[in-house]
Amino acid sequence: MNGHPKPHTIGIIGPPCSGKSTVAEQLVRLGGVWINADVIAKDQLEVPEVIDSLVGLLGTSILDDSGQLSRPSIASLVFGEDDASQTRLKQLEAIIHPRTREVIDAEIERAVDSRFVILDVPLLLERDWDSICDEVWCLKISPERHRVLLNARGWDLAELERREKRQLPWAQKQSRADWVIENNGTKEELAAKVLERVNSFEQRT
Repeated sequence: MNGHPKPHTIGIIGPPCSGKSTVAEQLVRLGGVWINADVIAKDQLEVPEVIDSLVGLLGTSILDDSGQLSRPSIASLVFGEDDASQTRLKQLEAIIHPRTREVIDAEIERAVDSRFVILDVPLLLERDWDSICDEVWCLKISPERHRVLLNARGWDLAELERREKRQLPWAQKQSRADWVIENNGTKEELAAKVLERVNSFEQRT
């Protein structure tokens, strides 16, 4: 890579509202580039040719009054348990995932001078993104605290469970992570843990 050392690539995983963004923001303050697959995929939903492809696949019911894609309407069609929903989900992923991966690959290339690359991909282990990571960090949060944070964001537990059925169990993900981050304190405490971890692995290199 043009004579530059490869940035330390950190994959971050964890349930919604578990503190991934706080960890990523701390790493950005320490010189990292945050690559957020959810944001990239959401941006793809505004690309005219993607809109046309998805309307052709799922119908005009996925459009809102302004003619843009409605994410809740799409979710209702692809996250069901029936075979038709599963087929639609695979077709949706066949449109969105290659485009998202292309953008992620380009952003990784552009981050060559950065201290870290923070790879925030929901299906990081399931899609083998961990193969390009130097470390994988997994957020862990108590069920009680998690419920409070989910409620504050307006998440429905049933919706969360429905989406997570497509993923590896969190116990299995934690066992595959290089570091499990307990996040049951303040944001400041979480940021301090990140700084300590960074100092630790940089002292080893």
